[in-house]
Amino acid sequence: MRMHATVAPALLVPAALTLFLATACGGGTGARTTSATAGTATRAAASPTGSPTPAANGVERLPAAEILARARKATLAAKSVRLHGTVREDGEKVGLDFRYSGTDAAVGDVTFSGQRISLVRIGRSVYIKGDDAFWKGVGGAGAVQLLSGKYLRTTPKDRGFRDLANFTTRSKLFAEILSPEGTVRKGKAATVGGAPAVALADGTGGLLYVATLGEPYALRLEGRKEGRIDFDGYGAAVTVQPPPASQVVDVSKLKP
Repeated sequence: MRMHATVAPALLVPAALTLFLATACGGGTGARTTSATAGTATRAAASPTGSPTPAANGVERLPAAEILARARKATLAAKSVRLHGTVREDGEKVGLDFRYSGTDAAVGDVTFSGQRISLVRIGRSVYIKGDDAFWKGVGGAGAVQLLSGKYLRTTPKDRGFRDLANFTTRSKLFAEILSPEGTVRKGKAATVGGAPAVALADGTGGLLYVATLGEPYALRLEGRKEGRIDFDGYGAAVTVQPPPASQVVDVSKLKP
């Protein structure tokens, strides 16, 4: 499975933002805030659903390709889910922690090299907030002065931010990382987070664990050297709200 696909965009972020910030900071433009949003990005705690113990789904008896197809379908169709873990690419360690609600709402963080980027997605708006270490790394002191404590507001289709915004687009991200490289083969039964599962392996030696009770959700993705991603919190309440207007800088107002 393509765990590295989640990492590459994060590592490319500094290059894309450097070009943008060179213009924004060099032109002496002050931060302009939007006026149409309010609230904060929050995550509702998961609560027990009280549902009965799920029944066996029998996927372990299916061919590997069919198990994978069912896992992708169930995982993409889930009302909500959390993705979190650590991935490595070219020696870089990247932490991911995202919660998704429906098809166009998400909130989470990307961490790497001692820096943090927080993202909020609501419909066609994507809010990006870096910590001061991140802004300094990509734009120097001018970027920190302009954007410290602020969210950039952009869209999933903005070419300068599209790779980063893809972390908040569940359909694209999950379809990519749940795509095998080479032939998929069925592995052994396992237990992931207390849930019974069956393992699938691809040509890279990566393992995807699929639930064998209830919906055949993806539960864990392990790479031989790339790290591990867990999928959990299926069906848990997730509340995603836009940041306060005073903390938002609209990218379209800063571009030349």
